[in-house]
Amino acid sequence: MTIREYFQHYYHIVCQGDLAQLDGLFHTDSPFLIAIKNQYELLRKQVTMRVDIELLELLAKQDDLIVVRDKIMVEGANGNNVHRNHSGNLHVLTKRADGEWKFLSSLCIDAVTP
Repeated sequence: MTIREYFQHYYHIVCQGDLAQLDGLFHTDSPFLIAIKNQYELLRKQVTMRVDIELLELLAKQDDLIVVRDKIMVEGANGNNVHRNHSGNLHVLTKRADGEWKFLSSLCIDAVTP
């Protein structure tokens, strides 16, 4: 699976999937998983979301760690009201002993113009 496919899968779960599936994408040592799931659960109660990935940058790569920056367009609809917002995120993923990459943390940062 490519990095783009991995992130498309992640944002699909965030917008439409079963949020319990995020457990399989996050490292068991991540202290952020519960808060992230709660945040998206509350957001999904307010709006129907869609995320388009506009930019993915691999900023750093080690044997067991990668840092990825993304720029996304988030669209939230509540009835006839549609809101669009650019967002930038910084993601740190670690590689487990079995070779699988898992999110350790994600941080919202200002959007970056490609």
